[in-house]
Amino acid sequence: MKLTRYIRSSSVLLVGWSLLLALVLIGCPPSGGDKNGDCQADTTVSCVCENGSVGTALCLESGQPGDCTCESDTVSDTVAADTSADVDNADTNTSDTSSDVEDTSEPQDVGEDTAAEDADVEPLEDTWVEDTQTEDTGSEDVGIDLISPPDTTPVDVVEPPPFDCENIPEGPFELVKLEGPMASEDLDFDLEGNVLGSNDKAIFKSGYNQGPKVFVPEMKFRAGMRFLPSGQLVICDNEKGQLVRIDVDGNKFPFMVGLSYPNGLIVDMKGWVYFTEHDANKVWRVHPYTGEHTLITNKIANPNGLTFSPDYKTLYIGGFNGGKTIYAMSISEDGVPGKLVSWAKVGTGWHDGMATDVCGNVYIADYQQTVIYRISPDGKEASVVIDGSKIQGAYLPNLKWGSGVGGWSKTKAYLPDGWNKGVFEVDLGVPGAKVPYP
Repeated sequence: MKLTRYIRSSSVLLVGWSLLLALVLIGCPPSGGDKNGDCQADTTVSCVCENGSVGTALCLESGQPGDCTCESDTVSDTVAADTSADVDNADTNTSDTSSDVEDTSEPQDVGEDTAAEDADVEPLEDTWVEDTQTEDTGSEDVGIDLISPPDTTPVDVVEPPPFDCENIPEGPFELVKLEGPMASEDLDFDLEGNVLGSNDKAIFKSGYNQGPKVFVPEMKFRAGMRFLPSGQLVICDNEKGQLVRIDVDGNKFPFMVGLSYPNGLIVDMKGWVYFTEHDANKVWRVHPYTGEHTLITNKIANPNGLTFSPDYKTLYIGGFNGGKTIYAMSISEDGVPGKLVSWAKVGTGWHDGMATDVCGNVYIADYQQTVIYRISPDGKEASVVIDGSKIQGAYLPNLKWGSGVGGWSKTKAYLPDGWNKGVFEVDLGVPGAKVPYP
């Protein structure tokens, strides 16, 4: 039953309704009302809305107020607004993903990723599926293709010369520990000559061979991080089960919540985010400003690292499951996934972070062996090019080529020293594939 109470002159009214007592405090008489509180035609009086807020009512010729007009108090729970006063207090319950994450495909049982199960995976020759992508529901000034990189380009960017992929160095290559920079599970580079990394408690910026400076305090996570074309950072917050966008001032904006251990992360050239939801056996594509998302696959047990081919037409995905299989999936220009295929078998199957060089070779970290494999573009040949197994306490969860700014070479890869919160440098002699930033 809808109840609307109109405000009268400086009095307190007690209303009894069965056992419920409501005390309503009445404010000063509204403009246009006489000393007795009567309405004068075509003037407005204040009124109390059903949700407790104050609205307005237009006075009728009869001297009585009309219907109370109230503003809507509905707030979208799909995309967190950038103006949120306390985004860290958002509900991030990871035990039930059904209320926060829209699953756009039928659920399927996912068992252990084994060689026998690979027989059920479609062969490499795949076809595109019909584009069922939903229309972008974001604000008008945010399109499907996200904002372009900054107009200013640093003058000290060192671009490598054209590379001859027929003469790529074979390796293995030496790990060199840098003095000062900090990183844990993953890292990335900005346009100011810094590497960004974490100590599992905060995000830091470090110059080449320089000590870390706090960028985002009180940011507990241990998972993927990558820059958008806009220069804003996206992280997988595995502690709270959410994806978080971080602006240049370090402000945090969750845009997809209710996840079960978001882990690996990659950004395409248009700024769309692809990430693995490790404990839910899912891979997602999500718009980092609107929260619009599409399920890419739920057929991989504990998906972990992922990377694109240099032309961004193929997505490679590894699993942290002991099954050894690395999967590939074609991605259309509009982000529509093709069929999942078994692409290669490498190492122990406890696959971690991934990356791609300019020649199309795929690199993948093997957690159990503490090594990095290089896999040929056809998936048929693999070799160990980085070996950290002989370094006491080393853990190599990810790798990323340098930015070419501030001493971070574009022909060298940089790896977090996961347990020791440091950074390794490796001269692979080949540039990395093109990335959206920097």
